[in-house]
Amino acid sequence: MQPAILQTCFSRSWGGLEMVALEMATRMSASGMHVTTACAPGSPLSEHLLSAALPVIPVVRYNKYFSPGTIRILRRELLRRKYSAVLVEQMNELWQVVPAVRGMRDIKLVGISHTLVGVRKKDWLHGRLYGRVDRLIALTDIHRRNLVENLPVREQNISVLPNAVDLRRFHPGLRSEALRQEFLRAPDELLLGVVSRVDKGKGLLEAVEAVGLLKARGLRFRMLIVGRETIGEEGMAKILSDEIARLGLSQHVFVVGHRPDIGAVMASLDLLVMPSPSETFGRVLIEAMASRTAIVASSGGGVPDIIRDGVDGLLVNLSPESLAGAMERCMLDAGLRERLTAEGLRAALERYDQRVLDRRLYEIIGV
Repeated sequence: MQPAILQTCFSRSWGGLEMVALEMATRMSASGMHVTTACAPGSPLSEHLLSAALPVIPVVRYNKYFSPGTIRILRRELLRRKYSAVLVEQMNELWQVVPAVRGMRDIKLVGISHTLVGVRKKDWLHGRLYGRVDRLIALTDIHRRNLVENLPVREQNISVLPNAVDLRRFHPGLRSEALRQEFLRAPDELLLGVVSRVDKGKGLLEAVEAVGLLKARGLRFRMLIVGRETIGEEGMAKILSDEIARLGLSQHVFVVGHRPDIGAVMASLDLLVMPSPSETFGRVLIEAMASRTAIVASSGGGVPDIIRDGVDGLLVNLSPESLAGAMERCMLDAGLRERLTAEGLRAALERYDQRVLDRRLYEIIGV
C-alpha cells in the first residue's frame, strides 16, 4: 500500500523553509508516497505545488494558536484518508495539528524545527503540546541543544538531520563565464554574492557597508544581492538600494532579485557572503560548498556546525569591519580560496547529499 504523508506548512512567505516543504513533497511523491500539503491558499508554496500537480489542502489560519476552522479541516482530511504520518514544518502549527490528531495514536507526528528557539517554553501547556510529538528534527547539534534547553522535549526524541543539497542542481560544472560577464567589467575583477531573502534581519546593510570598505581599499570586484523581499514585509529593497546609492556603490553592488538560474549563479561566484546574524542553518552555505565557491559567513546561530572556520570557510562576528577583513583576505589569496573550496566540496559530498539524508528522513517518519 502506498504510504500517505500529510505535510503542514501554513506560511505565506517564500524562503528556505517553504522551499524545503516544496522539495520534500516533490521528492517523497517521486519515491512512491502519497504526499498532501496543507498550506495557505494563494501562497507561493501552494502555487508551486499546484503547478507541479501535487495535492494541497487550502488552510486559512486566522489565529496562530487556537484556530478551530484549521483544526476541523485537518481532522476531516486525516479521517478521510489513512495517513501514516504528519510532517509539521513550523512548530507553531502544532497548536492546530495536535488537536486534529486527537485519539489517532497510529499516526506518527514528526516536527521539523527550522529556527532556533529564543524563549523558554517548558510550561504545562507546551508540555501537553510537545508530548504528542513522536520525533522532533533539529538541523545541527547547536540547534538540538537549543531545543532541549527551551522546549519540553527529551533529548532522545530529537534527531539531528541537516538540510540537504541536490548535487544535480549545485555543482562546479555550472560555472558560467557568460553569466560572470553580465556583471564584471574587467578580467581581474572578482564576483561576490549574497544569496538571501531581502529582509531587515539578514545583515544586508552590514554587507553593503563592508563592500564600501573594500572599495575604499582599492579592491576590484562586483557584488550581487540575489533574492526576493519577504512577503508581507516589503520595503527593505528600497532601503538597501538607497544605502548603496548613498555609499556610492551603484557601480559595484547590484540588487538583482530572484534568479531562476541560481545553481549557475552560485557556481559563478568567487565568494559567497552570508551576513545573517543568527541563521539556524543557512542552506546557501551547503549550496556554495557543493558549487566549490568560497564562503565568508557570520558565526551566529548554527553556522559553526556547518562551516569549520579556516577549513571550508571563514567565520566572523557580524560587523562591517569583520566582514570586510575576511572578504579581503579571501579576495587577495587565491590559494586560500582553493583550499577552502576543495574542503567545502568534500564536506558537501560527504555530509549533505540529498539522497543519503532523504533515506534517514524516511526512517524517522517510518515509511
